[in-house]
Amino acid sequence: MKRMMFLTVVLMMLAPTTHAAGPVGDVIKIGMVNDQTGANKGSGRGMKVGVEAYFKAVNAKGGVNGRKVELVALDDQMVTDKTIDCLLKLADEQKVFAVVGSVGTSNCVASLPVVKEYKLPYINPRTGASELRTPVVREVFHIRASYQQEVDRIVDQLVKQGAKRFAVFYQNDGLGTDILTSTETAVKRHGLSLVSKGSFERNTVAVTTGLASIMTGKPDAIIVGAVYKPGAEFIKLARKEGVTAYLASGSFAGGMNLVKAVGPGASEGVIMSQVVPELDDLSLPITRECKEAIDKNPEDVGFNSVSMEGCIAAKSMVMALEKAGNPPTQAAFIQAYESMKGADMGGIKLTFSQDNHQGQDNVYLQVVKGDKLVSLK
Repeated sequence: MKRMMFLTVVLMMLAPTTHAAGPVGDVIKIGMVNDQTGANKGSGRGMKVGVEAYFKAVNAKGGVNGRKVELVALDDQMVTDKTIDCLLKLADEQKVFAVVGSVGTSNCVASLPVVKEYKLPYINPRTGASELRTPVVREVFHIRASYQQEVDRIVDQLVKQGAKRFAVFYQNDGLGTDILTSTETAVKRHGLSLVSKGSFERNTVAVTTGLASIMTGKPDAIIVGAVYKPGAEFIKLARKEGVTAYLASGSFAGGMNLVKAVGPGASEGVIMSQVVPELDDLSLPITRECKEAIDKNPEDVGFNSVSMEGCIAAKSMVMALEKAGNPPTQAAFIQAYESMKGADMGGIKLTFSQDNHQGQDNVYLQVVKGDKLVSLK
């Protein structure tokens, strides 16, 4: 809190001399700040691979209106203070045109004062948090469904499968509390209420007490509101203790990052929501395009739900840049997003307005079978 108060004062002092990105030359610099080496590195690395792979594919074809697009990525290790420091470095020193693919609800929310002060386009923060959607922030654009939409789909499915007693295991931060609130709202639509809940502290895997609290309510379904490493510890412990309740999580858990962290067997039957299409459905042009780009630049991540999300975000940026003038300006870039009405990305359509900066609402359900995520029809 002291850090945020200090940042606000500093930004107020800098307001008269704050500068936007430098003039666009032959290269359009796009910034990224997320976790590349910490507890949630699977999500950060995935976003970087997806975004960078798509930019490389575009550059190989001549770039955007003759200009190359370059990604400048910094590692915040999911530590909020580092997020702010990195973002300021990108804005002040690198003079980036926009930022894409931030990870961590608390980190993204903490970034908003810098984003607003520098009028820095902030594209697809990898979070479904309501705080970044309402009220609309002019610079922030989402290419993914909200947490509420993800949880609604999960709860509807679990109720359909017979679940009536819901509990939530959540990390004690912006992500976790948003998932908790979203679940309370979702179950209320079915005339239900939570029977128990348990939490743990962010950037730890101290899940034992949270599981004990949850089990007092004898739930038959547990929503796991955590990033993949502590989420995996919770699932492994729950199965070890003989918990037979349905277990479900969302896109924030990183898809196969969670499955691999849980390990063979224990992840069987876990339900997950995703905000990108099925990876094996190559009938969609966007899926084929992203798979081809990422397969050429897989690094240590490859083609998964997170790198796919990064690729989709990068493609939306290129679509907006193409309409933002030559050379593009940040104001025109924002206007280009807001003018998208049913813009076809290749099977996914984006629609924005001044009052709605979430471009699409698609949620896809999957279930773990044989240590793989398959479509839950």
